[in-house]
Amino acid sequence: MKKSILFLAGYFIFSSSHAQKCMEINITALMGKLEPPGQSASSFSKCNLTKNDEKQTVIVNYGTDLVELDTFIARTAQDFNMASLGGINAQMPSQQDIASGKDLAEKLKNMTPEQQKQWAMQMVQEKQRGGSAATIQDNADVTKLVFQTQDAGVNQLRRVNEEFAAKLRDLNSAMSAEKAKIKPGDKSGCPQDKTGLPSCACANEIDGKYWEQIVKITDSYNSQRTALLQAYIPKIKALVATVDDNVVKLKHGDAVNSKDLKRTLFSAQASAFSNAFDITKSCIDLERKDGSNAYVNKFNCDNKVYNLSCFH
Repeated sequence: MKKSILFLAGYFIFSSSHAQKCMEINITALMGKLEPPGQSASSFSKCNLTKNDEKQTVIVNYGTDLVELDTFIARTAQDFNMASLGGINAQMPSQQDIASGKDLAEKLKNMTPEQQKQWAMQMVQEKQRGGSAATIQDNADVTKLVFQTQDAGVNQLRRVNEEFAAKLRDLNSAMSAEKAKIKPGDKSGCPQDKTGLPSCACANEIDGKYWEQIVKITDSYNSQRTALLQAYIPKIKALVATVDDNVVKLKHGDAVNSKDLKRTLFSAQASAFSNAFDITKSCIDLERKDGSNAYVNKFNCDNKVYNLSCFH
C-alpha cells in the first residue's frame, strides 16, 4: 500500500502536461516553391548530368531546385516532429517538482495506513473534479475556431487531395497506355557489319524516332498534369490559408487554454503542411522525371550513343 501511495504522490505532482505551440510559419507563402517544370526539354535542361564510360549522358538528379525543395520539406517535417517531441519532453518534472514529491512522500510515511488511504481517495476526487473543469477552459469562439482549423487542415484538405490524386492517376495510366502502343523501329534495313550488327548511325536514328514520339506523348500529358496542378493549387491554398489565418488569430496556440485544443491546433497545422506538399509535389516530380527520362534518351540518340549494340 505504501508503494502505491508514494506512486500516487508522484503522479499528482507530475501529471500536469504541456502542449506544444504551433510553428511560426506561413504555409501558404511556402507553397510558392511549387512550380510546374514545363516541357521535357525544359525539365532536362534543369537536371544535373554526367557522362558514363560509353559517353552516354546520364541524369545524376532531376535538378538542384527539386533537391532543395525535397530538403526543405524534409527539414520542415522534422521541425514539426521536434516541436511535437518538445511538447512531450516538457512534461518531464522539474527539480522543484521532484523536491515537492519527496516532501510529500516523507509526509505520507508518517501517516497511518488508514490516513494514507483517505488522502489518496481525496486526491483522486480532486483530480477528477479538476479534470472535468479543465475540459471547459476556452470560450465557444476559441473552441469553434480550433475545430474549424482542424476541419480545413485535415478533413477538407484530405478530400481535395484524394480527388486530385485520383485524376492524376487517371492521367498517368492513360499516358502509360499510349506509350505502350509505340514500338521501336525495325533495324533490319540498316547497314550491317560481318557480325550482323547495324551501324550506330542508323540504329540510333531509328531509336531516336521512337524516343521522339515518346517525348511528344510525355509533353502532351505533362501539359495536362500542369493544367490539373494549376486547377488544384488554388483550392489547396485556400484551405491552407484558412489554417494559417486561424493559427495567427489564436496566437499560435497562446490564445488557447485547453491542452487538448492546443494539441488539436498543432496537429491541424502539421496536417495542413503535409497536405500542401503531398500530391502537388508528386505531380511536379512526375512531370520532371518523365520528361527528363524521355528526353535524355532522345538526346543520346541524337549524339549516336544511345544504342551501343552497333558498329561505327
